[in-house]
Amino acid sequence: MAATDGNHGGQRDWRRRESLPSALLQVGVVAVLLAGAVAYVVHRGSVRQQVDTRMKAARTLVQRDNPADLSKALAELEALFQLDGDARDAQALAAEVNTRLWLEHRQPEAEARAREHLARAEALDSRSGERYGARAMLLVAEGKATEAEKYLEELKTQGAKSPKLALAEAQTLLARGRLSDARQAFARASETAWREPRYSVAHGEALLDEGMYAQAAEALKKATSANPDHLRARLSLALARLYQGGGRDEAAKTVSDMKAREAELTPALKARAGAVRAALALAEGRTDEARKDAEEALATSPDEHHALFIRARALALNKDPGARAAFQEAVAKRRTAPLLYLDGAPALQQAGDGEGALALLDGYEAVFRDVQVPAPEGKTVAALERDDRYWLARGRVLEALSRTDDAMTAYDRALAVRGVSMARAQYAKASLLMARKDYDAARPLLVEVAPENGMGSMPEAYEALGDLLFAKGEFANGCQSYFLGMSRSRLQGMPRETLKEKVSDVEKRLVDAGQSSIAKAWRTEAEALLQ
Repeated sequence: MAATDGNHGGQRDWRRRESLPSALLQVGVVAVLLAGAVAYVVHRGSVRQQVDTRMKAARTLVQRDNPADLSKALAELEALFQLDGDARDAQALAAEVNTRLWLEHRQPEAEARAREHLARAEALDSRSGERYGARAMLLVAEGKATEAEKYLEELKTQGAKSPKLALAEAQTLLARGRLSDARQAFARASETAWREPRYSVAHGEALLDEGMYAQAAEALKKATSANPDHLRARLSLALARLYQGGGRDEAAKTVSDMKAREAELTPALKARAGAVRAALALAEGRTDEARKDAEEALATSPDEHHALFIRARALALNKDPGARAAFQEAVAKRRTAPLLYLDGAPALQQAGDGEGALALLDGYEAVFRDVQVPAPEGKTVAALERDDRYWLARGRVLEALSRTDDAMTAYDRALAVRGVSMARAQYAKASLLMARKDYDAARPLLVEVAPENGMGSMPEAYEALGDLLFAKGEFANGCQSYFLGMSRSRLQGMPRETLKEKVSDVEKRLVDAGQSSIAKAWRTEAEALLQ
């Protein structure tokens, strides 16, 4: 058998040796593909870097929290979305910023944008606090506070925790009238995010709505420490100090500054500036101007409840029959703000509308009747049972209406709380007992709030104890009580002329009672105090 020759008669090898041009072509193709891949990776990295830079800039602006800052933050986010429209946490941040512009700054055009960005963030499954906080606030805005509370509770069971969620929880609890729980949530948020003024402002304004002026001022000062130029913090701090009875020069300066920066103010800030201007006019006794300024503020934003409140107070001071309706309008705008009821009722009472004052307090009771607060042993109790300020206010109104038995019951309920208003409740009950000439029952109450060491804080309690002791014939001890009361009044800034009138009144009563020698000693000691 002849051997086959691989070069001549056999089957040819199917593999062909590559030519040089073919090999170079393939190398070129690979190089192009590799270069494209590298370019894509570099581009993606550049985009990612730009997205991160825009996001960081937006967050920094949002933290400053003035309207101009929020607008700049939205511009950064819009530029970011041109790079990556699927940046889920950026969508959530845009939702939160627009929600704030809508609900806090009263810019209605921001609502649609807030809902659009939130829907996008949820579709992309953002897990940021902005997404959840914005959803909770939208639920509250829709009147679904109970649903919002359940939503946040579910997130907490999943381990979610952030200042934004704490703030959303506080605002939800506030809407439901659970003021004590809301205060705790506000405090958690502001303590954790102390560098961001927004949280301290929210806390301070909630305290202001409760009529806790000193605590509100402290919280708002923290906000101005975080950002000295925070417009809302400055305005609300000025309002808190005016409500405390001071701060007129500061308020005037703040109002002047805001007028010079009017272009930067949103409708809500313009209205708050108007409310401060109205409160300043009221503090200076210019009631007609206060009403006018409040109405101008309301024309800018009808939701400014402090402007409604100040207008009502101005009407009450003028004894205008429309005062009752004005207070009712204020509480309808902010149902869970105790300030409007508990400060409004005395204003109506002093205007001669005791029934209107009582109706306002009835409204307060209706709002908070079903609210429960924690009690010992894991139980709960009605919030009203722990609300000494309410029972004290109600007692005073009832007493002015000559419903003294009902007033006494209200004072006893205030005393049973043993809260911050206990001393005032003791004084109120003692005064009512003295009106009934039940001096023996009134004496221990007054002795406790007007101790003989002079450490009591209520000049009126010392004066009441002096009246009681004079009625019992204990003139020397009565003079000592009057002296301590005047000392305290002087420390609290009572005018010298008013103190002189009190000295003369006590002297006359002593002379009329046949106590001329004590009257002479009283005059000598009291005049030394006035030097």
